[in-house]
Amino acid sequence: MKTTVITKFSVKKLDAELFTPFTISSGSHSSLANALFTLECAGGTRGYGEAAIATHITGETREQTVKSLERAGKLLEGADADNYLKLLCVLEGELDGNRAALAAAQMAVLDLVSRLQGVSLWKFFGGRTPALKTDVTVVIGKADAAYGFTLKMRRQGFKIFKVKTGADMDEDYRRLEAVKKAAPGSPIYLDANCACTAKGAEKFIKNLAGMGIVPAVLEQPVAKDDIDGMAYLSKKLSMPVCADESAYSLDDVFRLLRRKAVTAVNIKLTKLGFLRAREVWALARARGVKLMMGEMVESELASAAAAQFAGGLGGFDFIDLDIPFFIRGSGMKGASFLSKDGVYSLDRVKAGIGITPK
Repeated sequence: MKTTVITKFSVKKLDAELFTPFTISSGSHSSLANALFTLECAGGTRGYGEAAIATHITGETREQTVKSLERAGKLLEGADADNYLKLLCVLEGELDGNRAALAAAQMAVLDLVSRLQGVSLWKFFGGRTPALKTDVTVVIGKADAAYGFTLKMRRQGFKIFKVKTGADMDEDYRRLEAVKKAAPGSPIYLDANCACTAKGAEKFIKNLAGMGIVPAVLEQPVAKDDIDGMAYLSKKLSMPVCADESAYSLDDVFRLLRRKAVTAVNIKLTKLGFLRAREVWALARARGVKLMMGEMVESELASAAAAQFAGGLGGFDFIDLDIPFFIRGSGMKGASFLSKDGVYSLDRVKAGIGITPK
């Protein structure tokens, strides 16, 4: 039997606690509850993928995702990894209704293929940007907590702060003032996770300007289906207006760009899978729209895969891959290329994603 033939697969739960609850306007996570998908070839090489489950955003459940990955594993057993593009396309059709599973299965195939080739996933996708520096998220909470967290992370070396907003506007002003005080001169990204109206977001940005705060990007200020609101803000505001929840599929992004409704798009592999994420990247670049690389609540495995996707292709303006800094004990090893100040040194990865579950 050829050493590249896939002979085994496994699906396991991937659990870890967070140092602090990851709270946004639409919900809160106190732990990571994902799924780990492993493929193994006859020659012993393994590839790993992670399904990040965000039920309150996508409606997907871990039970559903585990079943989908078990189905994917049975489809892939006996297949030759040298025909990986066909495998990725088959997975597109089989798992389109469960994108977290799709991302994990495609991630495992690509990790396996790049390991078999002896190249990093970063080189596989083009090797354009050797290092990426992520922002760090200031979650929803009180102003004093925001100040303390920002000061701590600024001293650790972080220079960009993404502030979640939308639960309490009065508190949002206080939190943003606290972030500015703790990290003067640092760029601030805003993310409302669908919590505002277009007029409300416009007023919020105007009031922040009066406080001397001009965000570098405004992410998903309005409801995901409020395309008119996104288009209005994109025309009215000076900073990029970035689609996240509104950009759940390639079709979504095609329509957004055709209507000139946004000036930036957040690519998340968990929403799109790898093939469609690559197409979103191509569409956005062709239209001159800025790009953010984002993630759900993901361990070092999926975070590193996203970083290598972004760094390999290049052209990303905003990097939001900070969840590894919120996780306690994910059980992953090999993440030495991610520094404590949030730099992914992608050119240090030898093969595949470079992360191995313990």
